[in-house]
Amino acid sequence: MSINEILGTIHDGTVQVCATADAEYDHAAQRVSVALSAFTQLASIPGGGAHLPQPWLPAAARVTEHLPHTEVDEFVKDVFGTWIKKLRAAIPADLPLRA
Repeated sequence: MSINEILGTIHDGTVQVCATADAEYDHAAQRVSVALSAFTQLASIPGGGAHLPQPWLPAAARVTEHLPHTEVDEFVKDVFGTWIKKLRAAIPADLPLRA
């Protein structure tokens, strides 16, 4: 399962703030691993182009949990929701995020 979301834009709409979650499930171990990342990219380039470094972005993270396959989707969505909140909180006040 992969989730990608553009949270909005900064710098007068020229830069998009993006978040991703990529999950893998190990059936034998009944373990899910979710890789989380955040980046910015130019809004004017189709597909965003290169990722732009921002010192305020949280470092990439990984969350791992043992659980049955039937609970993976809900777990990944919950983890991603928490990641989005962390990312929104990290955006400096002087860079208002526009939807």
